[in-house]
Amino acid sequence: LLTRSSRLAREALERPTTTIAHADDREEDWDEADDREAYEELNAVWDSVVRIYCTHSEPDWQLPWALDRQYPSTSTGFFINIPGVGKRIMTNAHSIEYGKIVQVRRRGGDSKFECEIEAIGNECDLALLRVVEADEAAFFEGLRELKFGPLPELQDEVDVLGFPVGGESMSVTSGVVSRVEMQEYSQAGQSLLALQIDAAINPGNSGGPVVDENLEVVGVAFQSLNGDDVENIGYVVPVTVVEHFLEDIRRNAGQYTGWCALGIGFSLLESKSFREYLGMQPGQTGVMVHELGPSSSAFGHLELNDVLLSVDEVVVANDGTIPFRRGERVALSHYISSHFAGDVVEARVLRGGDKLVEVPIPLKVARRLVPYHWARNSPPPYLVVSGLVFTALSVPYLEAERCYDGRNTPDQSYLLTLEAAGSAWGGEAGEEVVVLSSVLCHRSNLGYESLENLHLGTLNGRAVRSVEHLSQLVEENTEPFLRFEFKFSGKVVVLDAQGVAAATAEICEENGVPRPMRFVPGSATARPVDPDKTGEETKNKEKVRS
Repeated sequence: LLTRSSRLAREALERPTTTIAHADDREEDWDEADDREAYEELNAVWDSVVRIYCTHSEPDWQLPWALDRQYPSTSTGFFINIPGVGKRIMTNAHSIEYGKIVQVRRRGGDSKFECEIEAIGNECDLALLRVVEADEAAFFEGLRELKFGPLPELQDEVDVLGFPVGGESMSVTSGVVSRVEMQEYSQAGQSLLALQIDAAINPGNSGGPVVDENLEVVGVAFQSLNGDDVENIGYVVPVTVVEHFLEDIRRNAGQYTGWCALGIGFSLLESKSFREYLGMQPGQTGVMVHELGPSSSAFGHLELNDVLLSVDEVVVANDGTIPFRRGERVALSHYISSHFAGDVVEARVLRGGDKLVEVPIPLKVARRLVPYHWARNSPPPYLVVSGLVFTALSVPYLEAERCYDGRNTPDQSYLLTLEAAGSAWGGEAGEEVVVLSSVLCHRSNLGYESLENLHLGTLNGRAVRSVEHLSQLVEENTEPFLRFEFKFSGKVVVLDAQGVAAATAEICEENGVPRPMRFVPGSATARPVDPDKTGEETKNKEKVRS
């Protein structure tokens, strides 16, 4: 089944051409010419869909100075023209993550063109590619940029265009929009608006445009839902999220910054007794603030036990949702995430059970203490001190240590709690959770060689804020010993400070470590998270990137 535009093109090909021109047939001939024009229009759209070839070179998260084995992938992208920026290829972030070489090939073409990664937004799973300047004119010759359309309604017909596995030519899969609501994006755990469609989104479809019957882009294919009791459930980044991503880049001189959030934890107020306890009047609805992130937008503006009644006169329901469209509701975080850093929202709260207060809240991008990804595909930071290998805790590190497999040591389980709970709204700018990942055995560290996955708390009694800060503390040390104290386990490591420099150089040479340290430029917590969590149980299904 195809959408109306696709059916029109098929009918144009199947209908016989009129060979005898009678006066009564002129209208019919006109219709056939119209159909041919529609078919050419359809092909022009299809021609703007390209296949992406990427060779990924990811860091080795357990040996952070090294790279893991390279691997190839194919995905889909499409041509857009951004005012003030220029001609670009849009695709998914996961399609080109840690891309060493990225190439694109036009539909029906026989040549590949190299691209540069210009912007990557892991939270919304979107990225922009720029064809290298030497090939730009040749690649885009004859191509027409795709236009964005409106957010589709339920039951609207859509086509998914792309290059999925199973063939070399472009595939067109049709379906309808079956749901529009907040979903967790598997690339970075962020909850944003998403379209659910009943068309299959398979590996290789990632980054492909989803078009409506007017051949306008209404979203970007990015993941599917796997499970024994589900089939043909695909997810699409909606056009509203795509446009926010592009506007963020435009406002910040080509740099992606992320998504705003209030940074609060709240309790639902569906219990009448709970509402009466808080002093709410009949007809009042809202949620109660029970947690404020120290680096969040709401910190210093809202207070614990405030009842958030509305934001910019948008009424918050007792279940934490707000009106969206007729018959549809979405989470409050959707409205907040539609803004940009620096925007101010007006919150109306019930404080102390009897005071209605208007609170202006300047919004900023939420930061994650334990990041899903390092900014701009940066490798992780590390520091080697006399064979002790320190790095910053991240989700890829936990995955590499198989902490999500369920068979964890107590130290691994503790690190998981930092990722799952205590790190939801981050800390100060640049703050990291510094962990001792392993020990490179040497005579200077005998007795410590079995230590791993320990959360470093202090060095010589001074709190450690990041890997770079740890390096500074080691360099500035004037005491005869270095005493490392670790949280949770209570373990202590003591090194002879005078021999650290020579031992570190010798250990790095023995183990092929090119240099004893590397730091991530800028803030290590530049990874937004959906902080407006309610503690609602997530469904036991796995969303898989296509």
